[in-house]
Amino acid sequence: MLPGRLWLVWTLALVCVGAWAADTLAGEVLVLGRDVQVRLRPSTASRSIGIAQPGDFFDIAGRKGGRGGSSYFLDERGDVWVKVQGAGDTTGFIRTDLVAINREEVRSPRGTPFLIVNLRPTGTGSSVRDLWLIEGTWESTRRLGSIEGKPIWSPTGEWFIWQTDSDLPVKDANVERMVELIEKFTLQANTQTTLAAGSHPVLDEAKGEVYFYRDVDEQGEAVPPGLFAVSVQGLNLHPVFLLPEKHSFWKEDGDFFVQAPPPVLEAGTGRITFRAFDRAGHRLRFTVTLQGQLIERKPD
Repeated sequence: MLPGRLWLVWTLALVCVGAWAADTLAGEVLVLGRDVQVRLRPSTASRSIGIAQPGDFFDIAGRKGGRGGSSYFLDERGDVWVKVQGAGDTTGFIRTDLVAINREEVRSPRGTPFLIVNLRPTGTGSSVRDLWLIEGTWESTRRLGSIEGKPIWSPTGEWFIWQTDSDLPVKDANVERMVELIEKFTLQANTQTTLAAGSHPVLDEAKGEVYFYRDVDEQGEAVPPGLFAVSVQGLNLHPVFLLPEKHSFWKEDGDFFVQAPPPVLEAGTGRITFRAFDRAGHRLRFTVTLQGQLIERKPD
């Protein structure tokens, strides 16, 4: 039994998970983790009734055949479980951090390996995005970390970059936000390297550079906000265009902060367009050359 207040929080969280589930259209579960335990009940202390391997599929119990009842459960640790249908009438439970219910597949230019972004439900009713690397025909799978947006493959398929949140908060008491990092993963050496602190990366394949927004450094300290660039080797970090004073990539919107949309690279014309907010919260559109010359600034 849970204390009264905790029981109320747990019940509300179950309602949130149910709301998340109602918004999802997927009817099957794809196993991502290795040697995943299927439990009799939604708890790590419950008896295992089977083991699933990467690439296995299950139907979500209660989604087909007109069966009712909840398909999602929250345990005392805050982990979300999904009820799956096995052979016959057998049902079991799997933690949703080990499987994909809603997912995005991002294929390499050479086919394999490929990436899966797992849209994983949380106890608050929201979803988080986990990045998984799938090698070969499911011989190896691994979770690389959380991801914002989508990963970007190199033209050769030998590496990719993505944006993730660090565990380090931004050193600004007015903003609840973690330092965003742009990571690079190389397949041949299986190494992960931080290219820079920043967000919304775009890749210029011809120049071998990554353009992105930056307003804090790797330690969470504020830096002059602007559009920055870094080489795909993690070298020559430099500003391309710094925002005018009192402009920002973030603005307060009620109880939340929202970020300006990602930049758009026009590699053929040597231009890049991005958005930012002025001190009144109005959104502006900037177009600059890749050398940092301002071409246009106008309300968006």
